[in-house]
Amino acid sequence: MGKGAEPTRVGVTVATTICLLLMPLTYTISLSPLDFLPNRCGHGGSEAHAVAVAVAVVADPEASSGSINDGGSREEEDSLTSLLGSLLQGNDRRELETTGFACKSDPENDVCVSNQPVQMKTDMGALTVYLSSPSNADQSLQLPHLQQQQMPRMVRPYVKKNDEQARLHVKEITILYNYTINTTTPPACDVTHDVPAVVFSTGLIGNTFHELNEIIIPIFLTSRHFRSRLQFVVTDYNHLWVNKFRRILSHLSDYEIINASEDTRVHCFPGVVTGLHFQNENLACKNSDLPVKCSIFEFRQFLREAFHLKIKNVDQLNKKRISSITKKKRKPVLVLLSRRHSRRFLNEGEMVKVATELGFRVVVATPDLTSNLDRISRVVNRCDVLVGSHGAGLTNGMFLPEGAVVVQMVPLGLQWASTHYFEIPAGEMGVQYLEYQISPQESSLWDAYGPNHPVITDPDSIFNKGFNVGKPIYIDGQDLRLDLSKFEDILMQALELLDR
Repeated sequence: MGKGAEPTRVGVTVATTICLLLMPLTYTISLSPLDFLPNRCGHGGSEAHAVAVAVAVVADPEASSGSINDGGSREEEDSLTSLLGSLLQGNDRRELETTGFACKSDPENDVCVSNQPVQMKTDMGALTVYLSSPSNADQSLQLPHLQQQQMPRMVRPYVKKNDEQARLHVKEITILYNYTINTTTPPACDVTHDVPAVVFSTGLIGNTFHELNEIIIPIFLTSRHFRSRLQFVVTDYNHLWVNKFRRILSHLSDYEIINASEDTRVHCFPGVVTGLHFQNENLACKNSDLPVKCSIFEFRQFLREAFHLKIKNVDQLNKKRISSITKKKRKPVLVLLSRRHSRRFLNEGEMVKVATELGFRVVVATPDLTSNLDRISRVVNRCDVLVGSHGAGLTNGMFLPEGAVVVQMVPLGLQWASTHYFEIPAGEMGVQYLEYQISPQESSLWDAYGPNHPVITDPDSIFNKGFNVGKPIYIDGQDLRLDLSKFEDILMQALELLDR
């Protein structure tokens, strides 16, 4: 009996030691402010994971050392300071770490980041951001550096800050440094938030291409890595734009959007980002130094999630082409983008007839449909072929399944824009691209100017006089009457691509 009692006492001693070691750890975890983001496995998972790691460490320190390192790196990666810091690189990031505030500036846009608490207040429609000093740094070391900075700093939270039209619609944000060198007293908080703010302007609206290219993709680049733990503060707030893109915004943030144009309360945040990152390319989302290792495929997957779209590629549509009841082959769906103003199809009805006779089920997408992203996303996601004249409506090709075909009708004088705005992005999106270049005789400009006018014979010479000279002619003043035989040929090519 004496021999059997000794192992029992050893077992109790080991268990007691483990419990004593875990008690302060558990207490620390329960009060830790570093658990900024929800655990990948769901809310409340971080404490259980930490305890499990601690038990493993006590049981076998050498075998579990990798788990400690992995867990520590994930915690650092997910901390608020790290998340905000990852939006800047090089000297800008070092400045942020030193002073608590830094900006990345280039000719296109500014992105300013504070990893310290801020207050925001709107007065007469103008937003002011009050910054505080880092609590864990020697302010005497910061002041000489901060005195070299412009105070206050003015920022336009739009990716094309120097665009003449944008400057008319985008108000500047005033950023004040709340240090001892600044006598400005920040206002007291009316509302205190526990997630950082991302501030941006709706800028120029009314054109889906520019809205997606210059606002939505930059928002995705700047905020996706926060995993919805952030709050959008929108300046130059436009209700129609917010409603149009609400599904996307709500998929990037779990919190209500703050209308900085009207909300005059003082909002306090643990950190802030003013402005959005921009890759300065059209409909592009490419790998970069930013925390979101973005590709256009990832962005399109994000759109499918936000709009609850089911079709990823045309193979899924092909599987549904044979009806289980009638045993008839499903007709491929062609969506024809219909325009009301410039670059209209003057013989649209005949185009529909040609497509129908070739075996397509044709959906004519009018501006009422294309302006509603919820509806048009579902229609285009189940579409085999998207046909449209060069214009913002082709941006809806973002919702096409991989392997679908987009057919762009290129009006006279708009070859460069057609190539850079839609042909190049189409190739990167994984959709197939066909181009229909109209002849001068298919343009309404032929009748207006005659065959020998430079408008017909040399469009480049017109644009060389200035965009404001070419735009009223080629973009705003041109309609199309397609050669139906050529149109039939390109639709046959589309069918061949679908059957490969």
